[in-house]
Amino acid sequence: MDYPSREVVARIIEILLKNSKAGKAISVSDLSERALVSEKIARKMLSSWGISGDIIELSEREKIDIIIKALEYGVEGERVSRYLGWTEFEKLVAKVLERAGYRTRWNVRIPRHRHRYQIDLLAYRGNLVLLIDCKHWKRPPPPSAEFKMVEAQERRLMALRSKLEEQVAGVEKTREIYLVPMVLSLYQPSRKILNGHLFASIGNLRSLLEYVESAYFQIRHEKVKLPEEGDFIVFLTRIQGAG
Repeated sequence: MDYPSREVVARIIEILLKNSKAGKAISVSDLSERALVSEKIARKMLSSWGISGDIIELSEREKIDIIIKALEYGVEGERVSRYLGWTEFEKLVAKVLERAGYRTRWNVRIPRHRHRYQIDLLAYRGNLVLLIDCKHWKRPPPPSAEFKMVEAQERRLMALRSKLEEQVAGVEKTREIYLVPMVLSLYQPSRKILNGHLFASIGNLRSLLEYVESAYFQIRHEKVKLPEEGDFIVFLTRIQGAG
């Protein structure tokens, strides 16, 4: 179908999400009236997203799916993703990454020197491993908070590198992977990069992934050798179980 303007798409999705967050259903006629479009256009839009019926009450999966479609259509991520709760935000991030070909693992704890460093999300594909610190901010943080996030990410990065390096002891055939830290939130922080660490909003995650994949060597990263044989998740599980 021919999509209406980006603004119309954004209005329809925003109304649906706002009602869903409030635990309310909405009729197609009310939706079209509030979005300032004809009921025919509203129904066509809903149908293209796999949503049918005269009364709309979004499931969690439907909420995440229509936000992804909105992002693909160019709607600002901050405008629509702010209606998500924390767990829904996590699932949205994972879905975007999985659609880009990444495998994900949440709440990874890395033991090192009597400490345990928690990584919100590890996403990996090929020789890239992304250490993602997810922030469900209601508004962008002050610069001082961003510096503290970088310091915390640096500690997690070095802890993971140290534990992974232990996996190559006595191994002859190895391969290289690259660990890249980033901070991801609903809103774009005051800067896109700080001391080599990337900051991004969910709205530009897809374009950021393309940048990282082609230019990771220009930003903060750590190169680590792993045994040539074996899946990354095997090594990750092994180091999480180590004391």
